[in-house]
Amino acid sequence: MIDKAYFITDEIQNSNINEKLIKIKNEIKNDPDLKKIIDNFKNAKELYEKYKIKDDFIEAKKKLLENEILKEYIDIQNKINMLSIKINNRIKQITDGVTNKK
Repeated sequence: MIDKAYFITDEIQNSNINEKLIKIKNEIKNDPDLKKIIDNFKNAKELYEKYKIKDDFIEAKKKLLENEILKEYIDIQNKINMLSIKINNRIKQITDGVTNKK
């Protein structure tokens, strides 16, 4: 089972998704405008979580999602997260089946 887990992580690392993610991360790292959008979003999110300042948070999130590069980065992250959830659920099903046997 451990070998299969390593196989899956290797497949993800070698996949097209990982290549895109690395490319986009480099674009973000080298673009001060993209960094500014992200920083504004983080600050607005923090203010929303602490003080419920909603309008600034909504505006910052809108600007974040209007940018095609950032939107693609978020989309890839979501795909990877969903894959992780599916893998975890499948592992849980398998281990529950093994541990519940008498």
